[in-house]
Amino acid sequence: MMEWVPTVTSGLVVMLLVGPLVVMLAGLVLFGLVGQVLRSRLMVSRTTFDCPFSKQRASVEFLGDGGASDRPADVLSCSVFAPRPYHVRCEKACLGLAETWSAMSPMMPRYALLSGGVAYRAAPANGSAAPETTETSQMRTAG
Repeated sequence: MMEWVPTVTSGLVVMLLVGPLVVMLAGLVLFGLVGQVLRSRLMVSRTTFDCPFSKQRASVEFLGDGGASDRPADVLSCSVFAPRPYHVRCEKACLGLAETWSAMSPMMPRYALLSGGVAYRAAPANGSAAPETTETSQMRTAG
């Protein structure tokens, strides 16, 4: 008459142990998919180059529009205006020289065995050992 009690009890124990793991795994997968689909439209890219207009070495932060254009939308800061680099007071002609592009998200593996021979690797803009970028944006400057 009481043969169903151990069956129900073992079922509840399994659900209490496995259920939270299944929910956490499903949440991680959902966050990963949402992160790939709903990317931020605005991103900041940093680079250092010799400014042809001020004739100085400049570290610049560009505001990109998330891949809608190959050109940055605005200059956020420039080291040429040293005391207050976020108060850019020039004509921002470097916007016409700079190009931005988006790389793969860090959530995706860069060097997958099934990549078809394509390895996405961030190439440094000025020949240094590490790229000077933020987020998933990279910067090239002509000049």
